[in-house]
Amino acid sequence: MKGNILGIIFTILSGVLIALIVVAYGRSDRTEPEFRFSALDLVYDSSTTEDDLISGINAYDTKDGDLTGRIVVEKVVLNKEQETAVVYYAVADYSGNVAKQSRVFPADIEDIENQNIEFEEIEDTEETEYPRLSFGDEVSAESSAESGSGE
Repeated sequence: MKGNILGIIFTILSGVLIALIVVAYGRSDRTEPEFRFSALDLVYDSSTTEDDLISGINAYDTKDGDLTGRIVVEKVVLNKEQETAVVYYAVADYSGNVAKQSRVFPADIEDIENQNIEFEEIEDTEETEYPRLSFGDEVSAESSAESGSGE
């Protein structure tokens, strides 16, 4: 008899715990932040900094408000044929929701190449040079699918 009572109590407690979890999940912030872009007259070249790329962009979240200070540049992909640079941005709110966007800028490919940036050759593409430029000393190759996606 005592075992049956304990089983009933644990069943009731499990139900209450499940109900609390469902309520907590329902109230949690699951909405990702949104980007707002302003017009920016920028040509990407060898002297462009991360601060230059972030200017003209704001990020907002319904719960956390202004998240502009949390915006990061994930990567920059150059498209030599179209003479453009695709900049990929990301921002996370305080609940861990992440939003990503990209923006295309005209690029001064000649200036970038004159800075002796090394490029890796990529196999199986019509064009062999798609550099991935990062801020710092690291330089690596990027796939043609990302540079040609137009995002």
